[in-house]
Amino acid sequence: MKAIALSKGSTAVDLVDLPKPEPKSGEVLIHTVRCGLCGTDREIIRRGIPDVPPGEDFLVLGHEVLGRVEEVGPDTQTDLEPGGLVTVMVRRGCGKCNACLTGHVDYCYTGRYTERGIHKVHGFFTEHFVDRPQYVVRVSSDMEDVGVLAEPMSVSAKAYEVAAGLMGRVCFDGACSCRGRQEKALVAGHGPIGMLAAMLLVIEGYDVSVLGRRKPGDFQRTFVESFGGRYLDIDGDEDRALAEEEGGFLLIIEAAGIAELTFRLPELLSRNGILVLTGVPRGPQEICLDGNTLMASLVRFNQTITGTVNASRENFEMGLRYLRAFKEKFPEAVAGIITGRYTLDNWRDAFAGKNRDEIKAVIEFD
Repeated sequence: MKAIALSKGSTAVDLVDLPKPEPKSGEVLIHTVRCGLCGTDREIIRRGIPDVPPGEDFLVLGHEVLGRVEEVGPDTQTDLEPGGLVTVMVRRGCGKCNACLTGHVDYCYTGRYTERGIHKVHGFFTEHFVDRPQYVVRVSSDMEDVGVLAEPMSVSAKAYEVAAGLMGRVCFDGACSCRGRQEKALVAGHGPIGMLAAMLLVIEGYDVSVLGRRKPGDFQRTFVESFGGRYLDIDGDEDRALAEEEGGFLLIIEAAGIAELTFRLPELLSRNGILVLTGVPRGPQEICLDGNTLMASLVRFNQTITGTVNASRENFEMGLRYLRAFKEKFPEAVAGIITGRYTLDNWRDAFAGKNRDEIKAVIEFD
């Protein structure tokens, strides 16, 4: 079978031949329908130091998958059946800490977890793979067109879940700042996680803005407007102007992974505001920061900055529910997040470089 892999010491991916796996007891065999390419894959390739499985010298990339169950291993206790559509969680727990032992592998305390396509376990850019049912999440047949977005959607869903938990401390009798007011939310970044987070916040009733550097007429800008969002140009200080006019944003989700941008965001928070970070920047970067003002605002105005990474089964299932809601409310927009489709005949084009208008590129295996 074919797989897309990165070898140790290389910054070029290759199409390799691997034996088709056979499911053992406790496993299911899954045929890959399509797999998404994301910034994490590109960063692994750029560094040329894949975190390969023990005893191997290459890593099969890819961690955003839509697949179809092909076979259930002998004596495997599961209600998964051949032909059913599925997606698969990324992280495998350490098996030691209480978080992992209770199914919350995204909160692993030891750091000795593994992640498919990222950290010591092969990923999903392959025609077939096996996994344990506990990590496999059902996808209904009517979600086949957008089911590959389940993993990035799970990250956005978890970010909102974290924010909602924190919001509970400052919302009383079902209202936050002012009764009848539509709360302001900001998403910094317009990749797939940012776009999906913005759609989620529109569904949840927020007045949503997306922050970036695109100019009028650019694709990402018009895309945000297509589902009811507002695009703010950071170069024109439109974010600061709106924050000053409206008293700040109650919720900000960062989805860019750029430190210089991220530490501009706290000044945009409202009283009791929450900033959730989802991006991981590349390497070290020194920035100039007014620490005194930041600390004073966090304390005096009850503000919170927190990070979130990876997602649990509950977040995947929550993400799929949001994707269904998106299909009902703005079907063209959610389908439009997949801006590039490639096959094993032209897969190199997907990895050659990110198109300016790209949001999500996928490799089709069917």
